Amino acid sequence: MGATTAVKTAVSAAESLLITGDDRLAEQVAPLAAAAGHPLRRLTDPADARTRWQKAPLVVVGADAAESCLAHGLPERGGLILCTTVAWIGNDPTDASMLWPVAIRLRADHVIAVPEGREWLLDRFAGAARDTTPAPVAAAVAGHGGAGASTLALATATAAARDGRRTVLIDLDMTGGGIDTAAGLAAQPGWRWPSLAAGTGQLDPERLLAGLPQREHLHVVAPDPRNRAPLDPEDLERVLRAARTAADLVVLDLPRHRTDASARAAASSGAVAIAIGPSPRCWEAARAVAADYAAHAPKLGAVRRGTGARPEPPTDPGTADELDLPEWGTLPEDRRLATRLRQGRSPRRRTARRLAAIARHLSTQAPEPAGARR
Repeated sequence: MGATTAVKTAVSAAESLLITGDDRLAEQVAPLAAAAGHPLRRLTDPADARTRWQKAPLVVVGADAAESCLAHGLPERGGLILCTTVAWIGNDPTDASMLWPVAIRLRADHVIAVPEGREWLLDRFAGAARDTTPAPVAAAVAGHGGAGASTLALATATAAARDGRRTVLIDLDMTGGGIDTAAGLAAQPGWRWPSLAAGTGQLDPERLLAGLPQREHLHVVAPDPRNRAPLDPEDLERVLRAARTAADLVVLDLPRHRTDASARAAASSGAVAIAIGPSPRCWEAARAVAADYAAHAPKLGAVRRGTGARPEPPTDPGTADELDLPEWGTLPEDRRLATRLRQGRSPRRRTARRLAAIARHLSTQAPEPAGARR
């Protein structure tokens, strides 16, 4: 498989605009742009935005300035965000009913409340700073012990890396054997959990990738076997944000027992594949995992290992929905797959075809997180 290098490059970004007379809103938004290294110009009068309106990568309009922007006849544009400091999303229908018509008239791409949506807005500023969109996130989780989710995640990441895509594989299972061992990178020095979690502030995306154990285009974030401290969700967010900024694809290996960090990781992914063995008992065991992640993952699907037939759905009405999963494919029993992946080699032809089919289901772009609505 030929490798064509596909590396994101940073370019000098133009200024984005914040149009608001609300000092409280400015105090929430401006530090996010500064943390992302993206220039942001605040304007209190929409008339001053006319010459910069179309050139700015992002325009954040405060709810207080929306009617004034409409009165000045500023043209429709992409990347327009209507922002408020009022936490009305999901909580205050009265406020929402007042603001949505304005957003529609303004043709805003997004409506967001801060501080609830600060992580989402920080991602947008980080992407604008590097003139790029965040990389898609795919995830795999085992429905039961020995289901092969780590193999699925590693095989997906290895195939993408062999294709020349910068790929970050993140292991969130602090109790497992470590994805770096499966990838043949356990002896390689580099940052691992929790040393990555020890820092504060924003991670430089390129510095993150350079400091991780890696092979060609594959970069791995794995637990430290000497320190398996639980992972804080905020630390996961910092690493995930930097990885999505610098890489072309992020693949997550989630733990079966959901944690706050893994729930947040699942929510950032486009899709989560539940790896399930061939027997009816395997499907029964996967029921709890599916229920655990269903409320967080935007899209769930099953990937079967082996050739066993899928069992009939449960007849209990209380559990029928929990494993009502679409099947995204099967992984054949390939005794040489683990060795090939440890050596950084591509899966064999039949397995590669199956993985490609599964990868198509996992390639959906990540959804917008809580606090943002399109």
